[in-house]
Amino acid sequence: MTITNARILTFDSDNRVLDSGSVEIRPDGSIGDVNSARARGKNVIDAKGKLLMPALINCHTHLYSTLARGISLPGRAPKNFPEILNKLWWRLDRALNEEDVYYSALVGLIDAAKCGVGTLVDHHSSPNACAGSLDRIEQAFRDVGLRGILCYETSDRNGPMQALEGIRENIRFIDRAQRAPRGDGLVAATFGLHASFTLTDETLRRAVEVNQSLRAGFHIHVAEDGCDAGAVKRLRDLGVLDEQCLAAHCVHVTAADIGTLARRRVNVVHNPQSNCNNAVGAARLLELVRRGVLVGLGSDGYSPRMFEEFKTAFHLQKLLAGDPRVAYGEAYAAAFLNNRTIVKKLWGMEIGRIEKGAQADLILVDYYPPTPLDSGNLFGHILFGIANAPVDSLIVNGCCVLRDKQCVTVDERRVAEKAAGRARALWERF
Repeated sequence: MTITNARILTFDSDNRVLDSGSVEIRPDGSIGDVNSARARGKNVIDAKGKLLMPALINCHTHLYSTLARGISLPGRAPKNFPEILNKLWWRLDRALNEEDVYYSALVGLIDAAKCGVGTLVDHHSSPNACAGSLDRIEQAFRDVGLRGILCYETSDRNGPMQALEGIRENIRFIDRAQRAPRGDGLVAATFGLHASFTLTDETLRRAVEVNQSLRAGFHIHVAEDGCDAGAVKRLRDLGVLDEQCLAAHCVHVTAADIGTLARRRVNVVHNPQSNCNNAVGAARLLELVRRGVLVGLGSDGYSPRMFEEFKTAFHLQKLLAGDPRVAYGEAYAAAFLNNRTIVKKLWGMEIGRIEKGAQADLILVDYYPPTPLDSGNLFGHILFGIANAPVDSLIVNGCCVLRDKQCVTVDERRVAEKAAGRARALWERF
């Protein structure tokens, strides 16, 4: 298959912008020739001048939260982050059953696909439906056709037995993912931990010990709120932080903490909209990058729209710095360069670029630039134009997931109806 007559943003090593070009998609789901010629013949798709670019990546999300959309909390509204966890998220995850897990993931993935996201790094929790829960999420990824890196959120907040069950679910799924043949390359695994403040030393030591043979990176919340301040030093001392570790948030970190993250080559994920919504503060993106920390971008389950996360990250850093000149390079890199680097470090998957040999994870966007567009002014077009334009099509691993703004792999309406029934029963249990 070849896509032709497209305006191509390659995000390759030369950051080429082709005003009109063609991209070959090989049978194995990788990209073949990329050129400025117009292709003809069989299996050629005419993009009709639409913009073709790599599919987006979400490096930290919670698909289990999808069925909470519109839920009402009894009593007074939570006034801080610990209350938000106790009154909403930790009640919700305990109420989830196996079918809730599947439909919550399915709806979240459909939403992501329609926003041009091809890969999500998910952090799951369902304490009363733990065993096998990652299999149900994997099935949702395969049904929709997106890529995912999955883990289970190990925590002591529900007692030592459920912490042990979380460790076992991680071990089981990581082992299965690593033993499976490469196949379609849609699903991989990390080792999930909730956050330092809900984990005992004993549980962390056990997780580190069993993960030595698995060699999977840890995916953990770090210093999201002041209640988790000091997490970096503790996690360093217990052996959690390394170049495979995904540390979400890192809002309440000191200068010494940032030095530790840089030296350990930890992958930090900034989640600006969620941090604003929870009023926990904001990661110091500029300082993290300046000190040599690799910072990607995630949504923390707040929104499927990664273009919106990019815009929020950009504007938030300007506000923090009180300087309109900053954050252009840092926000751009987090969203469009560092996320793909993080996925490659965790999985070895080459995505996020339109270049020969990379995986064919692509989006067609209904954007026809009204002003000149080239590699030198790409930021402005993304911020003020492309980020606001409809995503017409999504291709993942060479297969069409979204066409004419509709999912082609699942029946969206049927899924929504099923999910609404699951949510109604879930809210009653909640």
